[in-house]
Amino acid sequence: MLACSLVITGCGGSSGKPTAADSTRPGSSSSGPTPAPAPPEACSEGAQAFWLPGPDGSKLEANSIGSGPDAVVFLHEIGRRGMCGFDTYAQWLTTAYHVRAVLVNRCSYGVTTCRVAPREDEGIIAQTKPAVDWARAHGAKRVTLIGASGGGGDALQAAGAIPGIAAVVDLSGVVNDTGADDAASARRLRVPILFAAAPGDPYCSLDDMRALYRLVPSRPKRLVVVGGEPGTHGWDLMTDANDKPTPLGRQVASWVRGQLD
Repeated sequence: MLACSLVITGCGGSSGKPTAADSTRPGSSSSGPTPAPAPPEACSEGAQAFWLPGPDGSKLEANSIGSGPDAVVFLHEIGRRGMCGFDTYAQWLTTAYHVRAVLVNRCSYGVTTCRVAPREDEGIIAQTKPAVDWARAHGAKRVTLIGASGGGGDALQAAGAIPGIAAVVDLSGVVNDTGADDAASARRLRVPILFAAAPGDPYCSLDDMRALYRLVPSRPKRLVVVGGEPGTHGWDLMTDANDKPTPLGRQVASWVRGQLD
């Protein structure tokens, strides 16, 4: 089981997963009619698969698990697993608590279809706000964003660009998919934020996270430095080798429910 200790300092760095160039992408055809997109897929039994509206009339692949007035939108790492990398934690969270989880594949991941992925704030709003709006339309009163690795930078950016976000969790990341300035995203943030990183992570140094943490004016803000297996990265910080929640995973659950300790 990983042990967590709170310190008042924050990480960025590139993802340890395959790059976006390695991600599963919808195929394209150089001639003939464009094939119909594959249907959205459920990451596991009990997840509801559906489409969300994406940029410029495109579709974002999404899953929903659980229900309740507290909701979390998960923004995945860079790499082939896409949104389903969060499924293990989301299944535990929604089973243990009355919480709704929304997983969404951004442009170029899974079977999400985007003609062009917009950049900067336009891009993160177009790829994240539909999931936030869907959660609210299905009963959510409080929405938290949780991002891992590259998705951590996306979550930080989105929390400052989309009104009404309750809190944000950034796991091992300040890189993002939209070309945004992570320092600028940190400086404008006004909602509670929890950063987490592990020593020895070659893709997210503690010095980088601490520098990002210091830029954020939000209160409360936390940085959790996670002990245990060196180099643990992203969503792997929240579950152990037996798919059980780590102390950090339980702390993140508290943030999702509005207990900002």
